Amino acid sequence: MPNNQRLTKLAASFRNAASSEFDRAVKKLIALAWEYGEPTDNFLWETNPEMDAKANEILRELSDNLARKAKETARSAIANELEFLDFNELWDEANGDDGGATLLFRFDMQGSHIKELLAIWIALAAVNHIGKTHLRILISRYINNPFTAPLWKGIPLDALRWGSGYSKNIVAQLAVIGQNAIVAAKRLAEWKEAAENGADYYIRRRGSNYDCKECDALCNKPIPMDVPFEFLHSNCMCYAEYHYPDKY
Repeated sequence: MPNNQRLTKLAASFRNAASSEFDRAVKKLIALAWEYGEPTDNFLWETNPEMDAKANEILRELSDNLARKAKETARSAIANELEFLDFNELWDEANGDDGGATLLFRFDMQGSHIKELLAIWIALAAVNHIGKTHLRILISRYINNPFTAPLWKGIPLDALRWGSGYSKNIVAQLAVIGQNAIVAAKRLAEWKEAAENGADYYIRRRGSNYDCKECDALCNKPIPMDVPFEFLHSNCMCYAEYHYPDKY
């Protein structure tokens, strides 16, 4: 059985990194908004092309940093399998990427949502005479508990685009994107290593107690090694238990 405890710790470390990178980006974006004058109740990044371009640079840096951290964490998770694997090829194969482009796109999508939300919140701050320091505190409260934070109360939910690919908790969503990429690479490396070492089949096991008809339908059954181990959905916790003929 794979070392799931170590993998869980690595995934948790990525969530901490995602939180730190998010805080850093938000702090820069709020400072940028005030750099161009006191925001108004109709604040939009696009009203000042220079400010908008700088905001996009900050968000690109956020995506780059998160993608790099996810890849570094995956490399650490796969250290035992790297004796015969090319990590960069494995990383791209596991995540459907061409040089990491797909993962960057996923982070960029969340960056777009961050930008939209901040424009709304900065406009609200202007209406309520809230300064940038207090605004950062309110955003922290939102991240800690989106359902009780005051920032979005009274805003039509469709304005926040929840349920259209965006999560109420942006940090959690950034973490899930990176964690899925890390675990997918780890599981693919395990499958390749098992095939290299002569495994003849594997059994899919549940890694959580959540009800999931997709996972239950395929778990606890022998699967031939020519069928690569894959996740059935986002945030899937299943793992493979490999069978070696000489051990039975």
